[in-house]
Amino acid sequence: MRGFFSLLMVWLWTAAATAAQMDAALAPSTAHIGDTLRLTVRVTGAGGRPLRFGRPDDENFSLLRVDSSRLAAAGEMGFTLAVYDTGEYTLPQFPVIVGTAADAETLFTPLQSVTIASVLPDSAQSPLPLKPYREHPFQWRELLAWWWIPALAALVSCAVWFWRWRSRRRLRKEMGYEEPLPPPEEEAIRLLIRLRDEKYPARGMLKEFFSEYSYILRRYLERRYEFPALEMTTYELERRFENGTVPIEWPTRLLPVLREADLVKFAKYLPDYSRCDAHLELGFELIELSRAPLTTETEEAAAA
Repeated sequence: MRGFFSLLMVWLWTAAATAAQMDAALAPSTAHIGDTLRLTVRVTGAGGRPLRFGRPDDENFSLLRVDSSRLAAAGEMGFTLAVYDTGEYTLPQFPVIVGTAADAETLFTPLQSVTIASVLPDSAQSPLPLKPYREHPFQWRELLAWWWIPALAALVSCAVWFWRWRSRRRLRKEMGYEEPLPPPEEEAIRLLIRLRDEKYPARGMLKEFFSEYSYILRRYLERRYEFPALEMTTYELERRFENGTVPIEWPTRLLPVLREADLVKFAKYLPDYSRCDAHLELGFELIELSRAPLTTETEEAAAA
């Protein structure tokens, strides 16, 4: 019996001698909001067995970094933590497993407490005095930084003016106050003069010249003789001339020019640009030949 107790004591002493031990420390014990806290966990007596560390898990403590540089040499694991509110907080226990599944041993870290103070001093009872007013020198860049305000105001003003102009124009049209057009021959002569001043042929813009030239004379025919000349093709216009409503000079002298204009616009035909001046003179002559006779009211207005 005495021998049994001796063996039991030897076994207990051996087990105690080979049992792993752990200590932990959280520093500093008092800190400010956002300061880093260092938690060091060290395991001794592991006898070469592997160590598996849990991690601090608490909503008040934020884990910033894990340091395992001394794990193999000293069985030590470091954790960097932070707390972002004031008060006293306790870090809960977390496990450290020593050994494998066969001889695993679970240790728990002790509770660690820390006090977190505010970074700013409590000045509610002693407000600071107001600082004296200090003038600042004028700087142009401060004024230029607000350039978009007058630009926006100008844009809004233009938009309002355009809207009012369109509204007045629409209202005048609905009320029958539309501004009267000038007489067809006066309008055509103005357009021909403007076409001559554009000097399209000298700029190599023959298509633009013949397009506007055809439009001017067709519009004159439409207003002067009241038929849709702008909507007619050259062939349809030739059929219209056969009823004798226009002077004979128009079909014999204008139709060749209109056919040439069609070739320029639709077939990429390039005539001699020097002929454009002759076409302009022809336009002036045809308008003079077909000018509407002055009525009695028109003569009195011209005399006045």
